[in-house]
Amino acid sequence: MLIKNIIMNNFRQFKGKQKLEFSTDSDKNVTVLLGDNTFGKTTILQAFNWCLYGVADFPKDSNPDFLLNLEVANEQAGIQQKCEVSVELILEHKDTEYIVLRKQAYIDRAYGSWNALNSQLLVSYKENGITKQVREGEEKNIINAILPQSLSGYFFFDTERVSDISTRKDLSEAVRGLLGLAAVGNARKHLGARTQKTTAIGQWNGSLDSSGDERAKEAQETISRETDKIETLKSEIENAERELENLNNQKEKIAEILRDNQSTAELQRQKQTLEGTLEKEKKELEDANKNFLKFFSSNTVSYLALPLVDQAQEVLVNAHVDDRGIRDMTEASIRDIIKRGRCICGAQIVGPESGGLGNDAYQHIIDELNYVLPAHLGTAIMSFKELMDTECRNMAQFYQTIEQMYKNIQKHRDTIAKIEDDIARIEESIFGKENMSSYEADMNRIKADIKRMHDKKERCNRDIGACESAIDSAQKVYDGLVSASDRNKRLIIYLAYAERICKWIDDTYVEKELEMRSRLQEKVNNIFARMYHGERRVQIDNQYHVTLFAQMNGKEVITGESEGLKRVKNFAFIAGLVDLAKEKASLGKKNEAITWDNEAYPLVMDAPFSNADETHIKNISGVLPEVANQVIMFVMEKDWQYAQSVMDVRVGKYCTLKKYSESHTEIES
Repeated sequence: MLIKNIIMNNFRQFKGKQKLEFSTDSDKNVTVLLGDNTFGKTTILQAFNWCLYGVADFPKDSNPDFLLNLEVANEQAGIQQKCEVSVELILEHKDTEYIVLRKQAYIDRAYGSWNALNSQLLVSYKENGITKQVREGEEKNIINAILPQSLSGYFFFDTERVSDISTRKDLSEAVRGLLGLAAVGNARKHLGARTQKTTAIGQWNGSLDSSGDERAKEAQETISRETDKIETLKSEIENAERELENLNNQKEKIAEILRDNQSTAELQRQKQTLEGTLEKEKKELEDANKNFLKFFSSNTVSYLALPLVDQAQEVLVNAHVDDRGIRDMTEASIRDIIKRGRCICGAQIVGPESGGLGNDAYQHIIDELNYVLPAHLGTAIMSFKELMDTECRNMAQFYQTIEQMYKNIQKHRDTIAKIEDDIARIEESIFGKENMSSYEADMNRIKADIKRMHDKKERCNRDIGACESAIDSAQKVYDGLVSASDRNKRLIIYLAYAERICKWIDDTYVEKELEMRSRLQEKVNNIFARMYHGERRVQIDNQYHVTLFAQMNGKEVITGESEGLKRVKNFAFIAGLVDLAKEKASLGKKNEAITWDNEAYPLVMDAPFSNADETHIKNISGVLPEVANQVIMFVMEKDWQYAQSVMDVRVGKYCTLKKYSESHTEIES
C-alpha cells in the first residue's frame, strides 16, 4: 500500500482546499512535514482516519465533533446556508489505484448554528485507465480489505497521545490480521462445526436425511448436547484464564514490592526462576495427563477384557485343536456348493440322487461337513486362539506404553513437588522481613487463587475430553445410520473433507502463530538493539504484549520504563510488525504449505520523536525507512535537526505548515 496524496477541504484549521503529496519513490521513501505545536500536524493524521473510517479523535476541549473550518463557518453564516467538509485520499494497493472521498455537509439552522449531516463515503478505482465506482454499500468492505480499521492505529500513529501501544487489548487479533493469519481464522470459522447450523459444515450436516431412525436422532441429540457442554466449559476456561491474567498481574506487582524492599534479593530471584520452571512443569504435567487419559480411553475395552482373555487362554491350553477343516467354512456354504453342482476348483459334483453314492468330488465335500460347526470345533478353536494371541501382544504393547506415560507423569509430579518445596523454603526465609508480612500474605492468597483457577481449568479440560469422546461415539453411530442414500453419501464425503481441513487448520494454526510470534520477537529485538543505546531484551507474550528485561547482577529482571524508552519500544515493535508483514506468509509443512503474499504498509506518524533523546532519534531515523515501504512523518523543527543527518538521504518530499491564525493553516511545499 502506498499513499500518493491527501486533499483536505475546509477540514478543521485547513481552510479551502489543501493538498499534500507524498513520496512514492522506493529509495527516497520518506515525506517530512515540518510544523510546530498547534500548527495542525495531528489534524492531518486524523484526516486520514476520518476519510477512511469516519472517525476523528480530537481533544474534548476543542469541539471535537465540529469539523468545519471556523473561518468558513463565520464567513458563510446565514439561515439555511450550506458548507461542505471533505477529505480525499489517493492510494495504491496491489497495483490498483483507489480514490477514497468522504464528505460531510453542514447547514446553518439559525445564524451561526451549524448542524452536520451524515457523512458520505465514495470509493472509486482505476482499471485500464478508466475510473470505476465501487458499488454502493461495498465501500467499507473495500477499505477494510486494503487496511482493516483494527490495524489503522499501528500505521496512523499519534506518538504523543499513545503511551504504550503494546498494552492494547485488541493486539492479538490485530497482529494476526497484519501477518495474514486472520484470513485462515476466518476460513476456519466459515467451515465451523456440525452443531453450528449457520456454518458450512453445520448446513451439510443439517441436510443429512435421518428421518424415521430414532437412533440417528438420539445420536444427533447427544452430539448437540455434548457440544453445548463443551462451549460452556470453554467459556469457563476463558473466564479462568482472564482471572489468571488478573491474578498474575497482582502477583507481579507484589513481587516487585518484595524485590524492592527485602534484603534477600538473591533468594527472591531464585524464587522467580523456580516459579517460571514450576509453571512450565505444570503445563507439561497437564499435557501428560491429557495424553494418558486419551490413550487409556482409546484402549479401555481391551483393558477391561483382559481377565476374560486370561481365562479363555487357560481353557484353550488343553483344548484339542484339529485344524483339518477349511478356515471360516460353514455348513451352509458346503450345501450351496453341492447344490450348485460344481466345486470352486471346477470339479463336477454328482450327488446320490443320480444313483449310487455320488462321485468322488461329492464324497470329498461331504467329508468336509465333519470339520465345520456344529459338528467340529477344532478350526474355530484354532482361529480363536490366534485372536487371543494377537490381543495379548497388543495388550503387552499397551502396558509398556501406559507404564512409560505414567512414569512421565510421576516424573513431572516429583519435579513439581521438589520445586514447590524449594519455593516454600525460600518463602519461609523471607516471610515477614522488613515489614513485608502483609504482602507475603497477599501473595499466598493470590497463589491459592491461582491454584484454584488452574484446578478449574484442568477439571474443565477433563470434562471436555469426556464430551469429545461421547461426540465421537455418537458421530460414528449417526454416520453409519444416515449413509444409505446417494445424497447422504455425497454429504458425508463433503463433511469428511471439510472436517479434515478443519483439523489441518487447527493443528497448524497454533504452530504457525508460535512460529510467527517467535520470528516477530527476534525481529523486534534486532531492531530494538539498533535503536536503543543500552542492554535490554524484548519479550513478547501470547497476547503480543511487550515486556523489557534488563540485566542486573547476572540475572534478567523487569524494570521501570521512562517515556523515552517506551517510545523506542513502541517503534521497535511496530517496525518489527511492518518488516515481518512484508514477507510471504505460509501455513502448513513445507511439502504441503499454502503460501500467499502479504501487503507492505506505510507508516504515518505524528510527533515520532517526542520524548526521545538525540541518540535515540538518530537510531530510530536509520531503521524506519529500511523496514517500511513508505514513511510519512509530521515533526517539529527542533526534533528534525537530530534526525536530518541520518534520514535526509531517504527524504523524497519536504513540506511545511504555515499558521495564519488559530483557525487557518496552509501547507507549503
